[in-house]
Amino acid sequence: MVESLEETPEDNSENNPENKTSEFLEAEKGARIFDSHDHVCLGGTFDRLHNGHKILLSTGALLTKRSMLVGITSDRMLKNKHLAPLIQSFNRRRSDLQCFLLDIGFPKSKLEIVELTDAYGPPAYRSEFGCIVASAESVNNCHKLNEIRTSHGLNPVRIEAIDLVNEPRPGFESLPDEVYEPKLSSSMHRFNLLGTLLRPVNVDAVNHRKARLPYVIGLAGPSGAGKSALARRLANVSPSVHVVDCDKLGHEAYRPDTPCYKALLNHFGFEAIACPEPPHEIDRAKLGKIVFADAQRLAELNQLVWPEIERQVQEFLVQLEEKSSNSKSPDSRPIVILDAAVLLQANWNRFCDEVWIAILTKEEAQRRISERGHLSCQVAAERLARQAGAIAEATGGLDWWDVGQVDTGCGPVGRAHVVLSTQWEPECSQKQVEKAFKLLKERLS
Repeated sequence: MVESLEETPEDNSENNPENKTSEFLEAEKGARIFDSHDHVCLGGTFDRLHNGHKILLSTGALLTKRSMLVGITSDRMLKNKHLAPLIQSFNRRRSDLQCFLLDIGFPKSKLEIVELTDAYGPPAYRSEFGCIVASAESVNNCHKLNEIRTSHGLNPVRIEAIDLVNEPRPGFESLPDEVYEPKLSSSMHRFNLLGTLLRPVNVDAVNHRKARLPYVIGLAGPSGAGKSALARRLANVSPSVHVVDCDKLGHEAYRPDTPCYKALLNHFGFEAIACPEPPHEIDRAKLGKIVFADAQRLAELNQLVWPEIERQVQEFLVQLEEKSSNSKSPDSRPIVILDAAVLLQANWNRFCDEVWIAILTKEEAQRRISERGHLSCQVAAERLARQAGAIAEATGGLDWWDVGQVDTGCGPVGRAHVVLSTQWEPECSQKQVEKAFKLLKERLS
């Protein structure tokens, strides 16, 4: 997709890119002389535009005589990146890039922005380019690009490699090696977002629950994401944390002689879902065969069970408030972790002060589900696919693994106030939990 941009006067010395980019290039290359070219290209993810990106863009601007093409990787191509759901949307990345180039005075008329849907983009088949600007780590891909150009009868492009300055490794002993990059890195930036507040808390939450004192955090994520393990870690951090397991509340709703039990028998039929022996408990295997084969029947089940689970949660909050209101401890305000896989689908987030989302790669989720439940990879993949469809339907069309959620408000991560990940070693999860809880206590103080 090509972005059409209008003209900016080129005779304004104050906006000249050669004046505005010197702070980047002087530090990086000193007195090095760059050869200019009529047509220059460069590409990348450009997530959370940092100084490394700015050096590349500024170099391209200085080298350009007539036009510069910038390729920005599409959302779809970034699903396998580290912490992909925290990557900004294509539109946001394009907007930030445009603003930076305008700030350094690069003329709009010389700029062409394309969405990259493959590794090489237009330079693989368009003849006009004479130079590509790239980080030192991307030089091998540039050589492959030249091989493709040569095979198409095109001249190879000059490779202008920029060797970015190393950043010191952060003092986080549990930082995964696969995330750490010594150069300026968007992956590191995304990792540092884990446990931090991404958007303002839900100030309207107290109006949707009967108890005002408890601070309620809804914790959700796909199967295998380690929600329950994170909830246990949070409970171990402070005695003020109380965990509500909504899956267990669902089991309670199925107990014989409860209103929900009677409603289920009336709706699905005694013979279809009840055990024949007294006390005629709900046969979850029978019920599962009915609802998982028919989306409409599953929706009917949820409409019966979810309100009962919410009623139990609200009742627990009231009881906790009554118990805590007499305490004189400075840490007496209870924090409730609502461990709920269907938090967003059931709209329970409306009475949560914050939503915390656990993420991990789809491949790791599938591996954990297979291992834990002794299931085939295909069965695990099908289960995740059903969950992905359900969460996408409830949150604007994006699922647990899609890029472009955090800045658009779409998808589960787009609804999250805090994101955590159990992708790596348990020590890494523990550090995230401690960081998240420390920041939470600061918000509540």
